[in-house]
Parts: sequence; structure tokens; C-alpha cells
Amino acid sequence: MARSDIQPIVDQYLPVIQRLIQEQSRFSEPFRNRFDHTLRVLNWAGRIQELEGGDREIVSLAVLFHDVGWSETENHALISASLAEETLQETHLDRSKLDRILSAVRTHNERKISREELPLENRIVMDADFLDELGVTTMVWDALKVAGGDNPSYLKVYEKDHNFYLEALEKRRFLKTNSGIKFYDERLNFWKLVLDNLKFELGL
Repeated sequence: MARSDIQPIVDQYLPVIQRLIQEQSRFSEPFRNRFDHTLRVLNWAGRIQELEGGDREIVSLAVLFHDVGWSETENHALISASLAEETLQETHLDRSKLDRILSAVRTHNERKISREELPLENRIVMDADFLDELGVTTMVWDALKVAGGDNPSYLKVYEKDHNFYLEALEKRRFLKTNSGIKFYDERLNFWKLVLDNLKFELGL
């Protein structure tokens, strides 16, 4: 299914996804909207799927539902899968395709599962979710977070972002597709370039 062909399906479920996310009691920064996150992950998933292949309908629907559930005590991926099943079971989807969508939702945050154990669509959803809020987006996030706190400064932004960058380097091993790794490395390289320039400009 081509990218243009999936758009009517995406449009059909966007209001449902937005409502389910709004019903969450999940804390987030004012600038970190989970619905906006979902749309960005959908873009990343489309980029990866175009390079890796796989079933675009499965990938897109799994991304749409991956964060619709939340709990302080339970794995939100399982709650999201339950809500996805409740919403999608009366659709045109046959049971085998629905099961593949639910599988991709359930595993989207299980980073330690080896890529060999996962269907391609699951791996695409995982990598797309992992790529959001990385690189430049992270730097903007950290700047907004620091600006809203006590005694904001450029130095605090640099320190916060540099620490996050080092964590991101360690997490690279969790990527599951070759295209995801490529996109991740591009984000890391540009992120490092901006950090180095900020360090230079601050005279650190």
C-alpha cells in the first residue's frame, strides 16, 4: 500500500486517536503533546517503511495506536494494544492483519528484544518511535525545559543536552532496522555538530 493510499485510513482514525490521548492522565511538559508525537512518529515510520518495505497499513495503524493508553503502574503498550483491538476489531481488517497490528503496538517499547525475534513492521514502529525527539528536537526540548525552570541559562541548556546526547549514543544499540540506524546516526552527527558549536560559542 503506497503512502498516498494509506492517507484516507490515517485520516479516518486521527480523531479517535486524539480523543484517546486526551483521555489519558499522563503527565507531560506543556510543549510535549502526545498526539503531535504520534504524528511525528508516523512520519518517521513512513520514511523507514519506504526504504525497508513491509505492510504500510500495519505500520501506520500500529503507530497511530501505540501511545493511546497510559498507566502509572502498567505497561502502556499493553493498554494501547487493548484499546486498538477494541477500536479496530469491527473494521475491514482480517484477524491475521489485526493481530500483526496489535503485536507491533505491544512491542513498540520493548527495546531489548532482538531484531531477529520481531517482524519487520514491529521493528519499523519501534525505530520510528525511538527517532522522535532526537537531535535538533531534543535541543529545542531541553531549551524549553530549562527556560521554564529556575535561573535559566545557555550553560544549563548545554549541560542538559550534552548529557542527553551521551545517553543517546548508548541507546543506539536498540535500533532494529538498517534505515533506522542510518537516520539515528544522521541525527547524532548533526546534534554533535550543534553541541560543539554551542560549546565553542560559550567559550567552554
